[in-house]
Parts: sequence; C-alpha cells; structure tokens
Amino acid sequence: MEDTLKALKLSRAGAMKVLDAAMAAAEKSGRPVSVAVADDGGHLMAFTRSDHAEKYTVLLAIHKARAAALTNFPTGRKSPTGNVRDDHHCLAITLAAGTENFVTMEGGVPIFVDGHVVGSVAVSGAGKRDQEIAQAGADVLAK
Repeated sequence: MEDTLKALKLSRAGAMKVLDAAMAAAEKSGRPVSVAVADDGGHLMAFTRSDHAEKYTVLLAIHKARAAALTNFPTGRKSPTGNVRDDHHCLAITLAAGTENFVTMEGGVPIFVDGHVVGSVAVSGAGKRDQEIAQAGADVLAK
C-alpha cells in the first residue's frame, strides 16, 4: 500500500495562461471584470482586474475561485447531482461553509487536467457571462 500520492499542481505559468485566456474572453465580450485563479486548495495564484471593473468584483472573483477549487464543481445554484438549490438551501450551505468558501453565484469553474482538478478560475463583473468567460480560461489547460 502506498503512503503517498503523486499530484498534478498548477504552476505559475499555467495560472498566467488561464488568467490571460479569461481576460481575452472578457475583453472580447466588452465587459470589465475581475479574474482570479486559485490552486487546488483555493489559494490565490493570479489576479487581475479590468481598468473599469467595479471594486466589489475583486472579492467576488476571489471567493468564487476558492469555492470552485474547494468543491471541484462550478459555483452557482446547481448541486453536483444536478439539482437546483432553493434559496433556503443556498443560504444555509453558504453560512455553514463560510461565505468565503461557498458561493451560489455563477462564475467560478474548476480547472481539470488529465481528469484531476489542479485549481480554478473565476470571473466577476460580466453578469450572466461570468461562467462563460471563466470556462474560456479553464479550457486553455484542459486535457
């Protein structure tokens, strides 16, 4: 029996590729955003903000990235089983997990490499396009 496991880790270079791809998608959409990239433990690795992005988008992007990394699942109201959480459940789970660890707004997605989550990327400021822009960032490393 093995006592240790080998794990894929997101590098700084990889985080920057994800960040750049997400920002390119955001610029193409014409929306000013904040973009955060986290490692698999939800720790911030890279961050940027468009010149005219709202200040509140900074923390939202960081929290979305942390949540997607910790849950290995996109942020939002949908559960891993495919059920849409009602308002009460969204509030209860967010309060139990901590507002910095669980986010029910879309815009954070895990980054998969060879079937393993190596981190996450999140976007705030583009409204309904947050998830799409974040996914564009994650897709740059998807294998």
